[in-house]
Amino acid sequence: MNGYTLPERDDPRVERLLRMGYLFGDFYFSEEGYVVWTEQYHLRRGSCCGSGCRHCPYGNSPEDRKRKGGRE
Repeated sequence: MNGYTLPERDDPRVERLLRMGYLFGDFYFSEEGYVVWTEQYHLRRGSCCGSGCRHCPYGNSPEDRKRKGGRE
């Protein structure tokens, strides 16, 4: 399991992101309502943005930074 739940497709926020070109499964919403990009999105993007994203597959997630002794 991926540890998160994808939003409902009929959510207006989802519809807007899909119209913008993102794919279903690229994102979900945090409890606070923020968009959280999934590993699927990051892999499709092709590179790390350097923002310390939660699902970064390029070794820059907060957990990775903590292990390396850097900032969270």
